Amino acid sequence: MTAYMIANHYGLPVSVSLGSHGPAPHGPASHGPASHGPASQLDDHPAIDGTDAGSARIVIVDDDPGLRELLTEFLVDHGLRAEAVDSGAALRTRLGRSPCDLIVLDMMMPGEDGLSVLRTLTRNGQAPAVIMFSALASEVDRVVALELGADDYVTKPSSPREILARIRSVLRRRGAGLAHMNGASNAEQQGDGAVPAARAMTFAFAGWTLDCRMRTLYAPDGTMVRLTDGEFQLLNVFVSQPQTVHSRDDMIAQSGRTDSMARGRTIDVNISRLRRKLHAYDTVEIIRTVRGNGYIFMPTVTAA
Repeated sequence: MTAYMIANHYGLPVSVSLGSHGPAPHGPASHGPASHGPASQLDDHPAIDGTDAGSARIVIVDDDPGLRELLTEFLVDHGLRAEAVDSGAALRTRLGRSPCDLIVLDMMMPGEDGLSVLRTLTRNGQAPAVIMFSALASEVDRVVALELGADDYVTKPSSPREILARIRSVLRRRGAGLAHMNGASNAEQQGDGAVPAARAMTFAFAGWTLDCRMRTLYAPDGTMVRLTDGEFQLLNVFVSQPQTVHSRDDMIAQSGRTDSMARGRTIDVNISRLRRKLHAYDTVEIIRTVRGNGYIFMPTVTAA
């Protein structure tokens, strides 16, 4: 009997909590790509950045075999390509074969913990999106994960349906960022920091280049600088409307973040990380704090 069937036996096919101490399904871990099951019509979702969400490659990393199997089967049953591994070492082996688009990463694993795995991932300039999955619910744990480059943070116990929603949200925001740039580039903007009205997808400022289609940032010396989803969304807003004061609420709204991670504290964390990355190559002030009001992007921005 599969983990999903066991969950269904208990009458909890979609609301069973992952990481809880109640009746937990157990079964062999899934270590390879899971086969597709029919996606529910109730869970149809729009194309993301020109590609169906179902084409995104998802890897779950958790040392609990029952949780791995349950979550993997649930995601596959809802149209995603999902597979699971049991450790950071197994994840590196998996990524060595082929890349993935998003990782659901358990924070508390024996041996190498999730934060160590996250550090390794974020040293790679083309790392996939990461959703941390942890029983630790304090703000400190959440902020540490965000500081290290996580795109979202989900606490245990949590239902497979919430994990699915978070995955779709992270993937959707990537597409929303491109749509936002298209809209901004078509708007007529005035002043020295004006962005041309052409449908530009590459922008230059203070020697830097932001390629919004590829979601990559290049330093003045040509080095590619990795951006997390949150950092990209903020920089996206800034280059769309440079030399304009943006409040935290404004940046949350414009970045398309409506989930529980869209908080003022999260904005501040992402601004801090973005500043560190920019200042590592140049001491010119790019993001200025306007006390009591928010932030302003100082450079002139042009279509590259």
